[in-house]
Amino acid sequence: MKRFLTLWNLLGLGVFLLGSLVYWEAGKGPAAHALPLPAEEQKTPSLSLVLYRPNPPQGFLKETLALELGPGETPEAKALTAWAEALKAPKPKALFQAKGAWVVDLPQDFAQGLDAALEVYRLYSLVYTLLSTFPEAKEVRFLVEGRPSPGLAHLDLSLPYTLP
Repeated sequence: MKRFLTLWNLLGLGVFLLGSLVYWEAGKGPAAHALPLPAEEQKTPSLSLVLYRPNPPQGFLKETLALELGPGETPEAKALTAWAEALKAPKPKALFQAKGAWVVDLPQDFAQGLDAALEVYRLYSLVYTLLSTFPEAKEVRFLVEGRPSPGLAHLDLSLPYTLP
């Protein structure tokens, strides 16, 4: 018959009992809890639109509008829509940034029915609104129906427009 109480068996039993004691004592302390995750707030993105309304012959009236962006809306598209609605003007077709400038694609009827002064007010209203709302660009260039155009009815569109 083999001996059960050998030196190695007693040493193994001692290590087992010591490990069990450490495990038992560690469970008695304060339980470690996971940190609570912050509550996810559903913040709706917003846009602070600086709108310049034409006020001939004095110049422009400056307004600041807080607009909430809907799902999938970009700030640029929302700014163009809000500008067109506020001025009851044809909405520009597109707005994108290229080489530090905003490029606006205007529809053919953008200045239809306007005299030279009102055309200037409408165009500069758009320029001032874009450059004040989105200061990352320093100038605005224009396309008409997706193509470079020398001008509208009365204005030269070949050069960029900037803030004074």
